Amino acid sequence: MSLSQRLKNLREDWKRIISVAKKPEKDTLNQSIKLTLLVMAIVGIIAYIIQLTVALLLH
Repeated sequence: MSLSQRLKNLREDWKRIISVAKKPEKDTLNQSIKLTLLVMAIVGIIAYIIQLTVALLLH
């Protein structure tokens, strides 16, 4: 399959997805944002703890 054919198929797939997708409700969007921020904060805290532990062990 050529590159141009693959790109054409990809564009058609995107069109199909966009036509089926619907805009999320405000409550759902807010919940998703809060969950994403919470997970990012947890990952950040874990990374900070690991970095601090390694720094203290190597120092």
